[in-house]
Amino acid sequence: MDTEVFGVRLPRFGEKTVEILQNVVDKIPKDIDIICCQHEYGLYQWLEKPFYAMLKLLGKPIVTTVHASGFKNDGIISDNSDRVIVHNEYCRKRFAGSSVIIPHGVSPATCPKKEDCKKAYGIDPRISVVGYLGFISQPKGIEILISAMTKVPNAGLLICGGWHLGEGTQYIYDLKEKTLQVLQGRCHWAGFVPDEQLSVAYGAMDILVYPANFASESGALLTAIGHGKAVIASSLPPFREKEDLGALLTFKSTDDLAEKINFLLNDNEARHKLEEAAMKYAYENRWSVVAKQHIKLYQEVLDSVKEIVSNPIPPA
Repeated sequence: MDTEVFGVRLPRFGEKTVEILQNVVDKIPKDIDIICCQHEYGLYQWLEKPFYAMLKLLGKPIVTTVHASGFKNDGIISDNSDRVIVHNEYCRKRFAGSSVIIPHGVSPATCPKKEDCKKAYGIDPRISVVGYLGFISQPKGIEILISAMTKVPNAGLLICGGWHLGEGTQYIYDLKEKTLQVLQGRCHWAGFVPDEQLSVAYGAMDILVYPANFASESGALLTAIGHGKAVIASSLPPFREKEDLGALLTFKSTDDLAEKINFLLNDNEARHKLEEAAMKYAYENRWSVVAKQHIKLYQEVLDSVKEIVSNPIPPA
């Protein structure tokens, strides 16, 4: 089945208004067959009711992908969508309505030689490196990783990423100050990493840690898995689902995290086994596979709409 996609972008930053959302809806071509809405609460700022009312006026079936669920406007999304997609069982249980699970896609990728990657960051190739790569904000729990690393001797910490806009935040500055105090000479802050340098950043890390306090899913974590990295993540429901599939490990406390970091750094066989399992997960959930699942769902929605048009309910 040939599928053509036309994208309309919602402004990512700044205050949203009904007028801004109307401008987005006005850009949707009138000859499309189906509307696919990517939803995240921070983007819509609780304006789901007028936004979906505008979409409904186009008279097209609506499929919404919900990237975070369990919030007050879930019902509005459910009532106005022909289908709702979530990425895992955790989000399905939290969503106030029916939904179907289609995993978040992964892009399998390879890294250059580890030695070369470490040298690119000025790191001695003989040093084991624990890393984090992604946005840096309080929900990401970076302070947990820093505390755990004080109990991991003879290893470095490489932190890549930043805030959405600008050079940084007070939270980032405070974290940098803490690493100077407790990880003297063992922590390197690399800042934002452009897409073309991601494989080098991941390649420099022996282990990736994602210590988030809350998550419905994590694109950064999945990118690490896609690079075949050994990942340790917080014991949150969406991450435990992947642990059950062998794609990563989870931790329950700072001491538990430190213990698992030390274990993987000192057991090459266990680390390599986890890396292989990560790549297996990435291959099984690569974007081409996920795209086919979406297309199948879209066709089911279109077929159901045609069925309703062909067999309307007779008046009482």
